Amino acid sequence: MQTKKNTTRKTTRKKGVTNGNRTRKIVKWLWILAMTPLVLLALMLTLTAMGVFGRMPSFEELENPKSNLATEIYADNGKVIGSFFVQNRSYVQYADLFPQDSTNLLTVAGREVPPIAAALIATEDVRFYTHSGIDLISLARVGVKTIALQRSSQGGGSTITQQLAKNLFPRGKRGDNKIVRTVKLVVAKFKEWITAIKLEYNYTKEEIVAMYLNTVEYGSNAYGIKSAAATFFGKTPAELNIQE
Repeated sequence: MQTKKNTTRKTTRKKGVTNGNRTRKIVKWLWILAMTPLVLLALMLTLTAMGVFGRMPSFEELENPKSNLATEIYADNGKVIGSFFVQNRSYVQYADLFPQDSTNLLTVAGREVPPIAAALIATEDVRFYTHSGIDLISLARVGVKTIALQRSSQGGGSTITQQLAKNLFPRGKRGDNKIVRTVKLVVAKFKEWITAIKLEYNYTKEEIVAMYLNTVEYGSNAYGIKSAAATFFGKTPAELNIQE
């Protein structure tokens, strides 16, 4: 009887050890499967930052972005009476966006902002003031809805800063082959992420908003919010109402 009991204990112990080893192996492989995409992403970002997939803009270029500006002609009273341009583009500072009537200011993330900035943030990047160039929540949404559920209408999850990076340093031609286009799009996204982080490091949120508004093409050969406001409404950016 004693021998049978000992044998039963040994058998039970062996089964417990076997089950424990199997559980540890499963957990180990689950961790490997979970961490592999993150490791690959970190590797790709590192290689992109190093310029392996093409040249990245330097800090000097980020501090002094080049754009085609219109040459404006002013009258004695300070009003613009004409301009020469390849692109009808004029720059404004963030302070130039504020309306004279302070009651028209809106509050976003605890900050008083001009209506133009509020409209931009509300439509393009609602978490603008809480991220550092990349919105992980939007990326997760895109990953689930666009990739997993095949809903291409969900957008790319790009922040205002990422869009600014794309405006300042446009993507090249992606080619006709679907695989080539996909690869080039992925590399372009990695470059925009890194450039966005650099922009956030170099500029304030207010400067990024102004730079974005200055780089957008609004149609009718109007580049930048100042030219667009004058072209479509005959106003300065600070004079635009919420609807406009």
